[in-house]
Amino acid sequence: MRTLLLLGTLVALWVAYAASPFVSVYRLVVVVDRHDVASLSERVDFTALRRSLSTQIAQAYLRVSGKGGDPNSLRDRLLAGIGASVADPIVAEFVSPQAFLSFLQTGQVPGTPEKAAIAGGLSTEALGSFWRAYLNSELGVARFFLDVPVDKPRQERFRLQFCLRSWIWKLCGIELPEPLLESIARELMRREKVAFTEVAPIGRLSSSFPICRLEAATSSRRSPWAISARMA
Repeated sequence: MRTLLLLGTLVALWVAYAASPFVSVYRLVVVVDRHDVASLSERVDFTALRRSLSTQIAQAYLRVSGKGGDPNSLRDRLLAGIGASVADPIVAEFVSPQAFLSFLQTGQVPGTPEKAAIAGGLSTEALGSFWRAYLNSELGVARFFLDVPVDKPRQERFRLQFCLRSWIWKLCGIELPEPLLESIARELMRREKVAFTEVAPIGRLSSSFPICRLEAATSSRRSPWAISARMA
């Protein structure tokens, strides 16, 4: 009798644990539908989310720009760090509560073409039925993954990652689909090119300034050292 009671308790606990992330997902959908920015912070771990997106965008930037190679080499590890710093500005725009809520609604990252958006964003339509959501999910120890929209091809889905924080499932990462990552990488390259174009004239202007030099005086009527200027 005790064995059956213990077994029943364990099964009930497992069912509760397995169902709990889906409850959190649907609560997040409600927050998105209501455009509730204040409640979003209770459902999202923005620090972990920022790290997740920075890594993905930096890797995509290196790949699309042709600066990447062997990810295990010292050179490419250093480049990955540089890529992360390049990605920081767009990640900062992306992961602000207001902008991120807009992304969850539309599937579009700020600064990228509308055609790169994930149609529909996060909604009850994107989740489909509970059974379809379950089939596109993966549950681990304090980790839960869900691919949405469930009716899109795999290459057009983004993967939500939820982490258990103080017995609350919070969104802690998103794996962006490849087309969207490439679009973000090309936007970074465009910004890089614009910044270089704006800086280049300053470099050319500075080279035309007079260069001052010290030269020894050749006449007793001049001071021991005199400063004269010549054009470069």
